[in-house]
Amino acid sequence: MSLRHTPLVPSDQLAASRSYRQLARRGADEDFRRELSGLVPGRSLIALSRTIAAEGAVSLTGLTPPADFDRFRRVYDGEMRAMGSRGPLHSYLNITSSTPLMRSPGLWETIAHPLYVVLVAYALGGPVKIIDLRSKDTQPLDVVARDNTLHLDNSPFIDEYKVVATWTLGTAEGPSGQGLTYLPGTNKLFRNCFVESDGSVWSDEDACIFPTGARVDEVLEVQAAILGEAEPAVVHLAGLDMPCSTIFAASRVVHHRYRTAAGSPRSSLMATFHRVDDGAELLNSTESPFSPLHRFLLTGGSREAFMAAVAAEKDHLTAAMDRLIEQPELVVDARRHLLTGPARDDWYARQHRGVTLNGLRSSRMAQYPDRVGATHDWLVQRLLHDLQGPLNMPFFSDLRETRRRRARIWIREMSSDNVSKVVRTADVYSSRAAGASDRPATGTVVADLHTSILELGYMLSKAPLSGATPSGIGDEFPGSADEVVIGSLSPFVGDLEITVSWLDGTDPDSVLTATAFALLAAALGAGWFALGDAGWRLAARLRRQYLALVADSPAVEHA
Repeated sequence: MSLRHTPLVPSDQLAASRSYRQLARRGADEDFRRELSGLVPGRSLIALSRTIAAEGAVSLTGLTPPADFDRFRRVYDGEMRAMGSRGPLHSYLNITSSTPLMRSPGLWETIAHPLYVVLVAYALGGPVKIIDLRSKDTQPLDVVARDNTLHLDNSPFIDEYKVVATWTLGTAEGPSGQGLTYLPGTNKLFRNCFVESDGSVWSDEDACIFPTGARVDEVLEVQAAILGEAEPAVVHLAGLDMPCSTIFAASRVVHHRYRTAAGSPRSSLMATFHRVDDGAELLNSTESPFSPLHRFLLTGGSREAFMAAVAAEKDHLTAAMDRLIEQPELVVDARRHLLTGPARDDWYARQHRGVTLNGLRSSRMAQYPDRVGATHDWLVQRLLHDLQGPLNMPFFSDLRETRRRRARIWIREMSSDNVSKVVRTADVYSSRAAGASDRPATGTVVADLHTSILELGYMLSKAPLSGATPSGIGDEFPGSADEVVIGSLSPFVGDLEITVSWLDGTDPDSVLTATAFALLAAALGAGWFALGDAGWRLAARLRRQYLALVADSPAVEHA
C-alpha cells in the first residue's frame, strides 16, 4: 500500500461511509439520547451537550470539592513519584497499576463524575466504557514531538471521547501552562479513509496528525469555513484558578497539548471512553468500584444496566446540576481562552517550526562524551527518546488494531529502569545464545528490519505464553506487565510489520523509531514467551541494526 494524504471532509464525501460505525446507527442513537435525558434533571445536560456538538468540547471546574481533590492529589503525587515513568517528554502512569489511585474517590470524581459520563454517553449515543486510564506529569518544555503535535486520536471508524483533568503539579490550582488546546468546530468533519481495489477499507496514524505548515493551514481553512470566521479559533485552556476537566471528541476535534517553557509543571488525568459495542476492549481492572456506574465503566454491559446505573446517581446528578445553575462560571467560557494576536501567531509558528524531538534528543545526548553505544546508560537514554518518534501504524475498519494498543503503549512509556533491565537481560542471554546460525544482514536497512520483524512475528505466533520469565532472569526482567499487555505483544508486532512494509528508507526517523520498538519487542518476547536461543539471537541482531542506524545519524541534529 502506498501512503496517501487524507483530508477532513463532511460525511457525504467519505470514500466508504458504510465503514464508519457512528454514521450507521443515528436513529438508534437518538432513541438512546431521549431515554437518557429523561433520567437527568434540569436543562444543563442539553445545554452542555449542544456545546460539545457545536465545538467538540466543554470544560468544567469546581465540581470536585477542594478538600476531596486535595486528598486525591496527595495520593496522586506520591504514586507518580514512586511509579511514574519519568521519560524524556513526560512522566507517565497507567492508573490501573496503582491500587491507591483506583481506590481514591477523588480520582473518580475528577475524571468520571456521573455528569461527565452522562455527557459522553449522550454524545456517543449509547452506553459507554473506559478503555484507558492514564496520568502524565509534564515540565515546561519547548518541543514539538509526535506526543504533542496537532492531531486526532484513535481510529476514524468510531468516535472516541476523552475526559482530561489538568492542574498545576503539586497544587490544587488550575493549569498555568501546557494546557489542552483545540480547534472548535473541527469535530463536524471526518477523516477520510483509503479503499483498496479488493474493497478493504483502512486508515493510518499519519492521517491523524498535522505536522507541517501545509497541513496546519488546511485544517485552519476548513475550520474557518465551518465557523464562518476569517480568523482561526484556537482555545488554549490555561490560566485557570481551579483544576479543569474537559470532555471532548478526541477522535474528531483537532487538538494537542501546547508545550512551551512558560508556566508551571502540569499534572493530568485522562480517561478514554468508547461505546460498549465498539470493540471488546475493557480497562482490565480488578478493583472494586464505588458505584454501579463505575462498575459499568470497568466491565461494560447492556443498555438497561447502564440506564439503571445512571438512575442510581440521580441525587449526585441533581446536586451537580444545581451547582451549575447557582454558579454558571463553573462552566469554562472557551471564548476567554482563545489565543489572539501575537500569542496565536507564536502558537502557529511553533506547530511546524518549533524545537523538534531530534533537537531535544541531541542536546540531551550531548552529555555523553562518546556517541554510539559508549555505555549502557547511553543506550537506555537513546532508546527512551527514539520510542517517542514517528511510528505510522494502520487502522482497520473492523477495529482489529485495538489488540495491539496495550503493548504499544507499554513499550512506548517504559521507564528507564525497565528499559535498563530489558537491555541488560538481553545482553546476558544473547551472549550465551550467540552462534554462527545467526542471520547476517543481506539487504537494505529497511529490508533487514522487515525480515527481523517477520521472524519475530512467526516466533510469537508459535510460542504459547510461558507463564513465567526464564529461569535466572528474576527481578532483572520487567515481568510486571499484566497478561493483557503480554497477550497484546504479538498483534503489535504484526501491525509493526505492516508499518515497516510501508517504509522505503526516505524517512530515517520512522525507521529508527520502528527499530527501537522492534528491539524491545524482541527482547520482551524472548523473556515473556521463552523463545529460547533463537529469540535472544534475534534481539541481538535488532540491537546491532539499531546501533548501526544511530551511528549513521548526524552527530548534531538542529531544532
